Amino acid sequence: MTARRTLVGFLITILLSMPAPSAWGQAFDSKPLNLPWKIAFIRDRNLWVMDADGSDARLLCGFGNVTGRLTWDADGKRIAFARQGESTYQLPDGGGGTRRLYDIFAKHIDSTRENAWWWVTTNHGSHSPEWSRDGQYILYTHDINANTVDSESPDYKIEYKNWDGTVIKPLTRKDAGPRESMGIQPTWSPDRSKVAFIYFDGLKPVGLVVEPGTGITRPEDQLAMDAGKFINVYGPQWSPDGAWIAYVNTDESDNGIYVTTPDLASKRRIWDASGGVIPHRAPISWSPDSKWLTFSSTDGYIYVIGADGKNLTRISSGGNDYYPSFSPK
Repeated sequence: MTARRTLVGFLITILLSMPAPSAWGQAFDSKPLNLPWKIAFIRDRNLWVMDADGSDARLLCGFGNVTGRLTWDADGKRIAFARQGESTYQLPDGGGGTRRLYDIFAKHIDSTRENAWWWVTTNHGSHSPEWSRDGQYILYTHDINANTVDSESPDYKIEYKNWDGTVIKPLTRKDAGPRESMGIQPTWSPDRSKVAFIYFDGLKPVGLVVEPGTGITRPEDQLAMDAGKFINVYGPQWSPDGAWIAYVNTDESDNGIYVTTPDLASKRRIWDASGGVIPHRAPISWSPDSKWLTFSSTDGYIYVIGADGKNLTRISSGGNDYYPSFSPK
């Protein structure tokens, strides 16, 4: 049992933890970009925001435990994010361990008070939020076993809530059993008619699938089969115009940024990591006009690149910056 808990802890660390910046750094000459939006990002596990050319960076929340995908409300005035906690336990028979806990929070970006935030979830197992483009709901991953002391493995369910957290709607398949209909890192199509996510089988992420936005319908064998056709995917993000889903390819021999059509029938590479900038395994974020992407590198810098793969520009100089997210306006 202890070994399984250790494996689960290691897996969740891979999925959500922030890597240390590399020792050598990445030399890259940035240049100004005349983009009218802002970018939220995580620096030293705190929440920051800056202009899309990298100027006017400022701290929003100095929590020291912010992690994972950041997401803006449709009006560009609020940001939702996950924070990481930890629970250490000892069982009566002498066993025990440590598990990581997560909840989703939101904050008004124009508030001058650091603590002007509110809880979106309180189940200690929710992360990877995405605000719907109409501003009504927040989509996220919920490990329903996270708050159970003796659970040996996660049970990842996709859910959404309205922005104040009072209504919960699971997207699991009807009559799904424990550890069935599992998914992580969900992303909605702009009209919420579809949801793309990484299908999870047991303790292993399999690949990308697309299901109806009202809930998962296919049985496990079909999900596993289709997910197995689209593997090595991390951090999928639907474009605002609905035409593409961007993601990081995690295959070491082909690590880079890709986009695929929503039917998963066609894909193309935007950035080849062999060019010297290696994408961090984190969600890609689209600009509101679907013409630009922002991402973080493994050595802790934030870049902007055209959706055509041109004009790669480094916009941060922190060396410990991750999870950038374009504002919607």
